[in-house]
Amino acid sequence: MAQNPSTHTESTALHDTSIITSANNKELSKRIKEISNQVLKRNYELYKALENK
Repeated sequence: MAQNPSTHTESTALHDTSIITSANNKELSKRIKEISNQVLKRNYELYKALENK
């Protein structure tokens, strides 16, 4: 019984779609920086609160 090889595999499917990254999407880059700054600020506030206990 001969097997038919698939012409459309997962690896070719990845080449058919574009991957969105901060390098090719300026809005995403801006949003990541905003969230990163919020996280850094919150972590700093938590650190200071623990330090002052």
